[in-house]
Amino acid sequence: MSIRVLLSSKHKVVSEGIAAVLRTHPDMNLVGIAENTERTQALCDEVDPDVLLVGIHSHDSQELDLMQRMSHRDSPQNIVAYSSESDRNSIIEILDAGAKGYVSTTSSIDELMSAIRSAALGRAYLCQSAATEMMESVRKSRAGDITVRSHLGGREEQVLRLIADGYSSKEIARNLQIAPSTVEVHRRNIMRKVGLHKVADLTRYAIRNQMVSV
Repeated sequence: MSIRVLLSSKHKVVSEGIAAVLRTHPDMNLVGIAENTERTQALCDEVDPDVLLVGIHSHDSQELDLMQRMSHRDSPQNIVAYSSESDRNSIIEILDAGAKGYVSTTSSIDELMSAIRSAALGRAYLCQSAATEMMESVRKSRAGDITVRSHLGGREEQVLRLIADGYSSKEIARNLQIAPSTVEVHRRNIMRKVGLHKVADLTRYAIRNQMVSV
């Protein structure tokens, strides 16, 4: 039985090239091409593809918003994303948006086909370059950031983990059985020690230092 693929891309040249390749694979069935997020969502409702293949374009959050909507439906889509953004944070952002597979635009077309086949089976897939980037970033974070992390006290690490998990100061205080004012002191000390002042930045810091799971 062939895999029913819906392709979503703003770049017509790219989508036509991928479509031509898909048509050469007997186990693939291209059921539609959409040039924007509105058309993509409409086609998903109409044809219910096995895999939604989405092109992610730099500095455009529309595709990420689309993937979040599609992956949180009652019948969530199996999504594969391809993008030129191949740094660790971008890959995590794409996977967090709901993609089961990620393929860099520098990868071979064979890797894209492998990602589609894996997603159709409900399996995760990272192209080789993305997997290498993720492993290298973990290695660097363990080697380079451990000194900064070691400056945090045990209670400060606990507070940072809970901040990264989305808890408010009052919730952290209840969780750790300390006063909310003490939580705020820990929060200020953490920000001073790591040189970050936004919750989103603290969350990324915690993820990069393997203090929370992603």
